[in-house]
Amino acid sequence: MDLIGGYLLILLVLFAANISLIFGNYRLNNIKLIMASLMFSVMTFLLIYASGYLEIQQIFLLDNFSYIFLVIAILIFASTVYYVKTDNFKLPLYVVSAVYFMSVVLFASQSTLDISSTVSYSLFVFLIMFIVYQLTKLLRHAKRQYSVIVGEYMSLSSILMFIFALTYNSTRNLDYTMFSPFLILTPTYQLIYVIIGIIVVLVVGVVINDNKGGNS
Repeated sequence: MDLIGGYLLILLVLFAANISLIFGNYRLNNIKLIMASLMFSVMTFLLIYASGYLEIQQIFLLDNFSYIFLVIAILIFASTVYYVKTDNFKLPLYVVSAVYFMSVVLFASQSTLDISSTVSYSLFVFLIMFIVYQLTKLLRHAKRQYSVIVGEYMSLSSILMFIFALTYNSTRNLDYTMFSPFLILTPTYQLIYVIIGIIVVLVVGVVINDNKGGNS
């Protein structure tokens, strides 16, 4: 896996979860959920595949990905603040979806993904959106406002993008002969594990609070 391809995978995971959490404001049955997840999965596949044919100046983008990460972080954070304050999920959904698709195009155009990796990435999007939406059924019954719970995850995503912005140039300039691509991204994967752990703890906490509330 090339470095940009690794970043793209992490972006897909985070954005797919973000979008699915915002989708939690809709009451989707399994058929509608499958169709929505499939739509994002297919669009992701098409964008990654088509991006390979775009003649985007590679040197220019590779030198400025730190700024792209920073812009992504700002947009996610602004969407989070708006969502939590107004409890209006539609505008953040449009913004996050637009940033998601633009990020796919930019990163995929600079990556060397083959067709099998493209299919795998698209399947990741489908699975994550489907699974995360199932978790929202628990989160909607929490005592805390749903937009606040989702906003916490979106804030973590924004922080991760900010970390990418600060560390991209250093990561890119590492001596690749001394590390495998996986080892180069190991700190990033560890941070992803932390985020996943926080989500698990959050879900468990919601269930415990609901049980206590029911018993009282």
